[in-house]
Order: sequence, then C-alpha cells, then structure tokens
Amino acid sequence: MTDESPRQETYVEAAWTRVWRTMLVRGIILVVAVAVLGMGIGYLISGTQGLNGGAVGGGLATVFIIITLVIMYAGRNMGLTAIAGFLGMGFLFKAFIFMIVIWRLKDATWLDGNVAFFTIVVAVLGSSLVEALTVVKGRVPYVDPDAK
Repeated sequence: MTDESPRQETYVEAAWTRVWRTMLVRGIILVVAVAVLGMGIGYLISGTQGLNGGAVGGGLATVFIIITLVIMYAGRNMGLTAIAGFLGMGFLFKAFIFMIVIWRLKDATWLDGNVAFFTIVVAVLGSSLVEALTVVKGRVPYVDPDAK
C-alpha cells in the first residue's frame, strides 16, 4: 500500500519558502510605493499625463517582481548558484522589457514621458535592490540534512 500522508517539508525547503514569502512581501511594498509615489508625483507635475506615466512605471514594477517570484519559485529546489544564475538571466530579461517599453512609449501623447521614464528607472533599481537584499539576507543552508 502507499502512504497517503503528505510529505514533510525539509529544513532547506522551508528556508526557501521563507525567502520566497519575504520576496513577495517586499515586492508588494515596492509595487505599491512605486505606483503611489509615481502616480502622485506625476499628477502634481503634469496632471493626468503624469498620473498615466506613474501608472506605467507601477505596472512595470509589478511585472518585474512577478518575473523574480516565478524564477525563485521555479528554482526553489535547485542550488543557490542556479538561483543566482536564473536571477541574473531574469535581470537581462527585465532590461530587454525595459528597452521595449521605452521604445514603444517614446511617442505616446497620453502620458508624460519623463515621469514614465523616471518611474520605470525607480522600478528597475528598486526590484533589483529588493532581489539582492532578499537573496543575500536569506538564510538557506547549502546542505539539507533531511533530504533523502
């Protein structure tokens, strides 16, 4: 007969779960901060067009954090170097998305390009900072004594 009881999470898996949750919470805080501040400052600077520019930056911050969370979730059972490599590739992918968005929005009349650009730059730098701090401060052991 097969054992129907759920498998117990190992210490390393639990540590990665804590790191992922920390990244999720910090990512939500970053997205809300970038969206609210970008839209608020944008509205004060140039009205509705600035509000739209801040919203674009907040949306891009959301996309960047989701990419990071998917990479971390997919690589949670891999080694730390694999996660670091995937996060590096994710950064390159985000840079590619950044270039495409800037290229597509350069002639948009419905938003303030300066507000959108600076909000997107803050989103890129903020998501990179959140990723780095979360991974560096995450206490995940290299060896799992509970693994079988």
